[in-house]
Parts: sequence; structure tokens; C-alpha cells
Amino acid sequence: MPVSFLTTEQRSRYGVFNAVPDIAQLGAFFHLDADDRRRAMAANGARNQLGWSVQLGTARFLNCFLDNPEDVPTAVVDYVAEQLGLQASDLKGYGQKEARWDHQEQIRTGYGFTAFAGEQWFALACWLYKRAWTTGERPIVLFDLATHRLVEAKILLPGVTTLERMIAALRERVAARQYALLAAAPSPNQAVVLENLVKVEQGRRVSRLDRLRKSPTDVSGTGLVKALDRHVELRDLGAAGWDLSAVPPGKIAALARFAHAARAQAVAELAGDRKLATLVAFAATMAPQSADDAVEVFDLAVGDLLRTSAFKANKERMRTLKDLDTAAIVLREVWLKIRSVAEIPDGDIRAALDEMDLAAIGAAADVIGDIAREPDEDFQEELLARYATIRRFLPKLLKHLDFNAGADQAPGQGVPHGHEVLAALDFLKAIERRRTDIDPSEVPADLLSSAWHRRVFPKRGELAGTFNRHAYTVAAVERLRESLRRHEVFVPGLRKWGDPTAGLLKGAEWDKARPRVCDELNLSPQPGTDVERWAGTLDFAYRQLAAGLSGEDDGRNDWVRLAKDEGGKDHLVLTGLDRLDEPASLTTLRADIDARMPIVDLPEALLEVHSWTGCLDHFTHVSGDAPSRKQGMITSIAAVLVSQAMNVGMRPMAAEGEPALALDRLYWVEQNYLRAATLTAANAALVEFHSGLELAQAWGGGELASADGLRFVVPVKTINAGPNTKYFGKEKGAKGVTYYNFTSDQFTSLHGIVIPGTPKDWYYILEGLLDQETSLKPTEITSDTAGASEIAFGIFRLLGWQFSPRLADVGSATLFRADAAAHYGSIDALVRSRVNIKLINDSWDDLLRVAGSLLTGAVKASELFRYFAGGGTPTPIGRALMELGKLDRSTYLASYYDDELLRRRVNTQLNRQESRHTLARKIFHGQKGELRQKYKEGQEDQLGALGFITNVCILWNTVYTARALEAIRAEGKKISATDIARLSPLGFEHFNMLGRYSFTLPELVRDGQLRPLRTPPPAE
Repeated sequence: MPVSFLTTEQRSRYGVFNAVPDIAQLGAFFHLDADDRRRAMAANGARNQLGWSVQLGTARFLNCFLDNPEDVPTAVVDYVAEQLGLQASDLKGYGQKEARWDHQEQIRTGYGFTAFAGEQWFALACWLYKRAWTTGERPIVLFDLATHRLVEAKILLPGVTTLERMIAALRERVAARQYALLAAAPSPNQAVVLENLVKVEQGRRVSRLDRLRKSPTDVSGTGLVKALDRHVELRDLGAAGWDLSAVPPGKIAALARFAHAARAQAVAELAGDRKLATLVAFAATMAPQSADDAVEVFDLAVGDLLRTSAFKANKERMRTLKDLDTAAIVLREVWLKIRSVAEIPDGDIRAALDEMDLAAIGAAADVIGDIAREPDEDFQEELLARYATIRRFLPKLLKHLDFNAGADQAPGQGVPHGHEVLAALDFLKAIERRRTDIDPSEVPADLLSSAWHRRVFPKRGELAGTFNRHAYTVAAVERLRESLRRHEVFVPGLRKWGDPTAGLLKGAEWDKARPRVCDELNLSPQPGTDVERWAGTLDFAYRQLAAGLSGEDDGRNDWVRLAKDEGGKDHLVLTGLDRLDEPASLTTLRADIDARMPIVDLPEALLEVHSWTGCLDHFTHVSGDAPSRKQGMITSIAAVLVSQAMNVGMRPMAAEGEPALALDRLYWVEQNYLRAATLTAANAALVEFHSGLELAQAWGGGELASADGLRFVVPVKTINAGPNTKYFGKEKGAKGVTYYNFTSDQFTSLHGIVIPGTPKDWYYILEGLLDQETSLKPTEITSDTAGASEIAFGIFRLLGWQFSPRLADVGSATLFRADAAAHYGSIDALVRSRVNIKLINDSWDDLLRVAGSLLTGAVKASELFRYFAGGGTPTPIGRALMELGKLDRSTYLASYYDDELLRRRVNTQLNRQESRHTLARKIFHGQKGELRQKYKEGQEDQLGALGFITNVCILWNTVYTARALEAIRAEGKKISATDIARLSPLGFEHFNMLGRYSFTLPELVRDGQLRPLRTPPPAE
């Protein structure tokens, strides 16, 4: 592990004045009170008096003394000298006098500073060791934390090399301990098996490590068998029997990430315990991951069977519809003749039947019997025909995965959710090799729908009274998939398909966390207090809405009115927002700015933004070591990011004779430097810099954010994609992903999540906001109607966020009341339904527990809410969240009706996000805009790079738009603040993205200057 991890620039900035202190800093650190002046004047002569005082201020400001006390800004000397009545020139020569050392000792003892000696060294080393052991922080982060801790304790900073070597040595000790503990976990035989993973097996082209770390891509019965075989192979490495509790999970994850990303040869070349420890971490993390992958393939494969069966059923239905109609007409005619005969008192029905073509009638009845289906049936018959496919994987699935379900329900509430599925699976395993007949009374039938019940236990024909094992198997598999998706059934220990409630705070842990959670969320631990407050807010919102409708106090609401529907019931009609007029001054300003924006190649824009923000420095090697010392690493990283974001591949970036742009170098950088953690850190640097710009603050304060999905077709075989004919096409096998993006009101992206297919948005809104790591902390979140569920409203209210979705068909939404006796004038009839306040209060502690668990990251929001929603049958906590959501949603709806500014703010933010999507589409132009990554990690990395580069373009545009505004003002033109607020940094015409990939910055940009603006054409 390298001892030196600081760059030359970082070392040069340590313990010195890097800028001239401003007036506030001069006052805070260099002001001399009466006691300071008395001590200073005790020194011998003006030079020593001024030098003593300058050293005192330096110690306060830098927490250290300078080797040469004269190396301070002139402003500091002037400020101190003026207080003493001395001349700044009196300091000259002080740095060569021995008295400066005595003065430093006087300041240390007189002002409570402590030298960095043995005791202080040991205390800091212990603290750093614990910190390095429990976290995965980089050396530079530990360095910054250490200096901050020393400053707080008034311990004078040691030399930069001393601190750097201490941190490097401690991290090396932490790593050695970590490697030793992990390497000791497997038995000798298991260790041999693990070390053989990196060897290429005889008859194969790749090592077992290469083979096992590749996620499955084949969504089929055969693909599921292969996924299960992979899981068994990983499980048999023995990780379940190892006790790794002594090693922090973050350390294990970091090693596993390296084993997953690095070449097998690189793992094989690791020295000492590190090699075996890395393989142990890989086995420990990949065993449950491979089970997750197998369940994912099961879900997708059965989903494909269901869709195919439904398609065939519909197709067959359409094909036989004419036959059904013909047969139905024949039987209708028969019935009409029989009815006419029956209406005659002496009519002879038998004679009437003899005159009919009974064979034709029988044939018609047979046709209807063959074609017509029971009302509760859809595609059971077609799905049953796929039994052979299901049989191919089911025995292995049941053998190698242990399914479980949640806790039992209260007495009298029937069979607990998911337990009927477990009973069916246990029964299938029990009869796997049974050859004797099965009595229907033995069969657990609670999971069967009526349509499946008729097939499993036929009542007519030759098989009447028997048990149809094939039908029961298919029905159980269908219900297993449904229950897995609802998380009623799960596989313990898995991340995605495991128990979503496993991480919820409980027992003593929750008792300890409750006060902190309530304090952080500003909620009372006592039920009723906050709900009563929110109910009061709802009451006020209704009264405001009613007053606006009636025109009280000259506050008439002209954009909403009461109307009657076809049934005579009242409903609200909301007038759509008028398009805001665009003044000529805004049109002219936009055109003027566009004409001045410099033309730039996208790679150059990235390198220029890096020169402002240092964003590319956050891309570190996957091993966690210090930044690479290879020349041109910033250029290599930039090339990889641009190639990923533009979706053009690596070859167009490569350049002969340029080591930084060599093709093999670019692939190596992609494999070792591009990942979620580095993208997140780099993006946070962009957002922080952008949020500090005056122009960005004119667009918003960062308190408002929106969430929306950007869809990508994925034309390759993968398990991390889903179908949707609207977005991904109707071709067979057409699938895609959604890049769910979170955008601030300053246009920058806070975070992004890759989601297979197009699932319900609201599952992921909260997850993205909790995971984002930028300096912006939005308090209001907006989305389209798809994200506006009642559970979403409920949890957002608990967490203190305002959920403000843009609602379609808002006039038909149900409004709920909290007070049964309240009267709301003209809208009273609209708010008849009541919120179940008692259910909220009875579940209050559980609701707080859910909110606290989400804040701590103990549970995954998307899976937890899918469980709470229960596929339409919410769990008890889900029902309480829905009731709370009804309360908050009704409050929001009342405000949405009444407040045009609210609707316009929401609409403006969502329009900004959609415009951002347009810019992202423009950047991601290669390969027809299709995402061609097979594995989830690759998809996340590439779309993360796209989000990052989109933010780069936004930041670059903001900086140069601000410069253009300065130039326009310098020409004497007036610009209104209103027009500035309506500008956008989402333009892309001045970015070259096709055919030119220059990674060389102009000389003036390398010198820290901005590019010259273009000269706009003369006004006509």
C-alpha cells in the first residue's frame, strides 16, 4: 500500500495560507484583545512584538506555526501591525531570529495549544485505526478528518509527511488484520478450492472466477437451471459456515467488488493473505447474490410463460370467435322454436325436436363446450400446456432454495399470506417420487383459484374425482411468482427477494433509536399529536378552497368550479394552466446568449469542468488504493466517461501514439475506475459547485426536486430488463429499462436508479431521495401521476417531505375528511369519506419505526413498499400508511385546486426534467440510442456516466451563460431578473458530439481562464 497518497498540490496547500483571509477571518483569528496586546508588548522590540502577534494569529488560523513566520499575506501583517501601532515593515528579518522559537512556546503554553507529541500521536492513531477499520473511507478523507480533529482539540498540526505516513501505516495494519481474519475463515480444503478459482480449468478458456461472477442472461427454463447450478456451485464453496462477523460488512463488500471487477490474473497475483481474503469475500457475497439472480430468472421466465399463454389464449379466442357465434346462433334458434311451442297450451315439444336437425344442434353444443370458457378463466389451459417447461426447473428450484413467509396472522384471520403457497410447495416436494394415487383430501388447496380448482379436481369426464398433479404444479408455480413479487414469500438472507422487513428496527434497538428518530423528524412519539396537527391543516385547506369557490373576501378561485356528473353528483372541474407568455425581451436574451456560447467538443467541456471542480479526481481504483500514478489518468477517465455517455464504444476514443488513449488502457480504466461509488462522488462534486453559482440560485434554491423515468430499449439478452409495448416496441422479446432520475430545480441530477422494465414509479421515488449524496437536500418532491399513490403520500409526510405530484383527471379524485362534524360549504358533499384516524394512531409506533428504518438505510424502500402494498391487499402497516396518505393527499389536493402558483411550480419543474431528458437523449446518440449492456452493473455504470456527463453539460452551460450575461450587461443592455429566472442550461447545439473527440484543452483554459465568447451577429 503506497505511503504517499497526497498529490503535490495537496501537500503544497497543507499548513500554509492558501488565500488572503477576508475581513471576517481577520477579525475572528487576528484580532488582538487587551491581554493579547499586553503579552505581545512584553517582547523585546517592535520586530519581536509584531512577530509574536503574527504567530499568535497564525496558530489560531492554521492551527500550526510556519517555518518562516514572515510567509503570511500582507493583509495579515497590516491588520496586526495597525492594532499594535507598528509598521508592517517592522516584521522584516523576524523569520531568521531565534526568538521566534521562544515565542511559539509562549503561545503554546499561554493559549492552550498542544504539541503533536507521543500522547497526542497515540490518541490520534487509535482514533484513526478505529475509523479506518469500521469505514471504507479513502486516505485523503481520513487525512481531512484527522486535521479537523486536531484543530478541534487545539493540537498543533504535525508535518504533512508525518500525518501522511501515519495514515498509510494504519491503513496497512487495518488491511493486514482484515486479510488475516478473512483468510482464517475457510478450512484448509476450502482454501484450496477458493485459490483454484483463479486458475483456468482444463478444457476451458476462462477461470472459474470469471465464469461464476457472470450473472445469468438467459430467461428460460434452461436458463433458470443454469442459474441454479451457478448458485449451487457458489454455495458449495462453504461461505454459509464461515463466521465473518468480526470484519465490517463494508470491508467485505469492497474486497468482493475488486474480485468481481478485476481480471482473474490480477486476483491471482495478490500477495499474502490478501488473495485468499479477496476470494473469501467474493464467495460470501456472491452466494446470496446468485440466489437472487436465480429467483430473478424464475420471475422473468414464468412471467414470459404467462404472457405467452395469455397471447395464445387471446389469439385462439379470436380465431374461434366465428365458430362460437355460429354455434350460439344455432342454439338460439332452437331455443326460440322451443319457446314458441311451449307458449302454446297443447304444444308438443317432442314433435318440434323431431323436426330439427339434432346432429347439427349437438355439434353446435359441442363447439360451445369446446370453445366457451367460464367467466373466471383466462389462460389456464394454455399455461397448463407449458407444464414440461416448468417441470424442467421446478424440482431443482425447490431443492436448492428455501422459501419462507412472514409471521402468522392473528387468530381468526384465516391462512396467513404466503403460507398457503409454502404448504403447496412442501406438498409438491413430498410427492416428487410418489407413484401411488393421491387422494384429493390430502392436497392443500387454499392457494387454488376456482379456475384452477376445476382443473386440479375435475368433476366431469374420465378423470372426475381424481387429482391432476400437472395442473396443481402449474397453479402453485403461478402463485409462487405472484407471492414472491408481493414479498409474501421470500428467500431468507437475499437482498432483493429476501424478507423486506428483516432490517426494520425492532425491540431494544428501536427503543434506543426512537428518541433520535422523533427528534430528527420533528415528530412526537405519542400517537395523536401530529395526526391532530395534520388534520387541522386539512381543515384549513378545505375552508380555503370553499372560500375561493364562493368568492369570499374577494378571493374568488376562477380556475376551478363545481359541476354535476352524469349521475348528478358534484365534482370539481379544474381549468388547465394557460401557457405563460414569453416576452420579447426573453426571446431576444436567449438568442443573444446562444449566439455568444463558445463551440466546444464534449470531451473538452468535461476536462474544463474538471479543472473547475476536480470531479475526475473522485474516480479511484476499485482496490481502494491511492490514485494511479500513471501519466494522463484524467484524460483516460474522461475518454471512458464520454464513450459510455455517448454510447459510441471505446474505439472512437482511442488514439495511436497517445498512451492515455491506448485502447487497452481505456478498457482497463473502464473496468477498474468506473463504478457507482466513484460516479456518485464525482457527481456530488459537480452539484456542489453548480449550486454555489449565482445564476443557478436564480433558478432555484435546491429545495424542489422531481422524479421521472427515461426509457431505454435493451436489445441484448439480459435478466435486468422488462417488456412494455408502449416504450420498447411490440416485437417478440422486446424489453428495456427505466433510468429513474431525480432532478433539482437548479436542473442538476441528484441521483439515478436503473429499473428493469417500467414498474410503478412510487416504489422508487423515496429510494432515490434517501440514497442521493449531493449537498442539495430537497424538501418538496414532484412526479407525474404514476407516482401519486396514497402510501407514497403517507411515508413522505412521515419523513417531513412535501409530496407534490402533477395529477391527471384531478377532478375525479376522492377527498377525505378527518372531522365528521365539520361543514365545508359548497364542497361539503365532496368530502363524505373519512380518514381512519384510529388506525393511524393505533399503528403510530410502527409507522415511526418504518420511517426510522428508512432513514438509517436498514431497509430497501422499493421492496418494503411493494410488500406493504400487497398487490392490492395492503398489510396492516400498509393500511395505516394509506390512511395517513389519504389525509395528506386530500390536503395537497385542496391546495392544488386552490393555488395556481403551486400547480405552475410543479408543472415547471416537471417540464425542466423532460427537457433534461432531451439533452440526455442527444448525448446518448450512439447505437440507435439503445442500451446494450447485458449485466445490471454495466447498465448502472453506463447510465450513471450519462447522468454525470449531462450534469457536466449543465454546469458548463451555466458558467458560460453567466459570462454571456456579464458581457451583455457590459454593453449597457438591461436584463430583468424575471427573464434570467426563465433561462435554461439545457442547450446542446454548441456541443460537438459527432466525429470529434479532442482531449486537449486550449492553452488559456489550461491556465485557468474561460474560453472567449463568440461575437453575436449585429442586430438588424
